[in-house]
Amino acid sequence: MDEKLIDKIELANGLTLEFYDRSKPVAGDRCLVSLVARIDVEIRPEYFENIGAKDLSLAEIRNTLADRATYLYEKKKNFVSNTEKDDILDGFKEKFLSASLGYLSSPDFARKLILSRYKQVKAQLVISQKVRANLLKRSPLTGN
Repeated sequence: MDEKLIDKIELANGLTLEFYDRSKPVAGDRCLVSLVARIDVEIRPEYFENIGAKDLSLAEIRNTLADRATYLYEKKKNFVSNTEKDDILDGFKEKFLSASLGYLSSPDFARKLILSRYKQVKAQLVISQKVRANLLKRSPLTGN
């Protein structure tokens, strides 16, 4: 998907918030306006010092998520006049910042994001394993 970087903001916690325009033409002089806010968080050991997660290792998190977790937010509005596109994008960005900047700038944001993504991926793996096991039980190859 085509996206154009339109702004970068360095947050108080050292992370970088990036804004992308993913708008695309729909019909005639109309477009789908799409703003994406993204923060890539590198998985670093200091995010997990003194959190008391004895059952969770940094290696396990990295094995599950690779080397980073990504925060993504997207806001869309369809069938917008091309002449209004930039104003709509600016409005999306301003509303997002007024509602989310404090949360995203929090010193705990990176650690919480990584742990949240880790739990999501692990839950998806458990579901996939259960589905696979049920399919194998019903497979003609297993004699059931």
